[in-house]
Amino acid sequence: MKFSKAFNNNVALVEDPSGTEWIVMGTGVGFQRKKGDPIPEENIRRKFVAEQSSTRRPLMQVLDEIDSEVLDVSVEIIKNAEAELGVTFNNNSYLTLADHLNFAVKRANERVDYPDTNRWEVKNLYSKEYAAAKNAIRQVFDRLDVLLPKSEETFITYHFVNGQQERKTDIEETLKMTEVINRIIEIVQYHFQVKLDEDSLNYTRFITHLRYFFIRQFKQEQGDPEEVDVTLLEVVKNKYEKAYRAVEKISHLLLKQYGWTLSSNEILYLTLHVWRVTNRSAK
Repeated sequence: MKFSKAFNNNVALVEDPSGTEWIVMGTGVGFQRKKGDPIPEENIRRKFVAEQSSTRRPLMQVLDEIDSEVLDVSVEIIKNAEAELGVTFNNNSYLTLADHLNFAVKRANERVDYPDTNRWEVKNLYSKEYAAAKNAIRQVFDRLDVLLPKSEETFITYHFVNGQQERKTDIEETLKMTEVINRIIEIVQYHFQVKLDEDSLNYTRFITHLRYFFIRQFKQEQGDPEEVDVTLLEVVKNKYEKAYRAVEKISHLLLKQYGWTLSSNEILYLTLHVWRVTNRSAK
């Protein structure tokens, strides 16, 4: 890899022997280097092809428009969030977050804020990512002396949720997931006339199950190809009849509004999750 251009001390444009340009990230990869200087592979923590873009604007334009300090703090935020959440984000996460924060900082300095109507849902559906987003806002304040508005807790949470998915996705998709999960929670609570315990382990398991179901739908993947025995499904239906009826309502919603069909496996597992999350004696 040969050095071409520095965006800051830790982000640079390089070229490989085949002439392909890459964006590389790593401690000191852009520090006091001249065009043509070699970049040792061991110094590179992340890299991706320069022609790829995580936004609708050309990648090089995106990088040129991002303040170098914002880019630095974005890299730190992703690194800390990975450690906090125990995940590895995809490469696009760095630039999408940096691009977002660049505009967020400008808006904060101009005292411009956007309405946030999803904070409650996001805080409860993605509690770990939400906590990491609050820490990210503290990092921005500590590094840049800019206090981002409360709405950024939600927007940064979406970035952290998106970054964990194996394929390229966008905020719109995560908003859709949040909306649908919220509708399902409403169906279950109304059907059972209860307020679900959001701090319970069963609630966490329920939400996790739903999130992975929706990721499969977005990726157009099928679940377990081996369908459950209809006899077993009938046993669950009879034993947990009220939970099964709630799942029927959920199934109707998903089919009518999104064209998604629940398999026998999903009906079975979802019924068990609904029973657990509504049965306070269940562990």
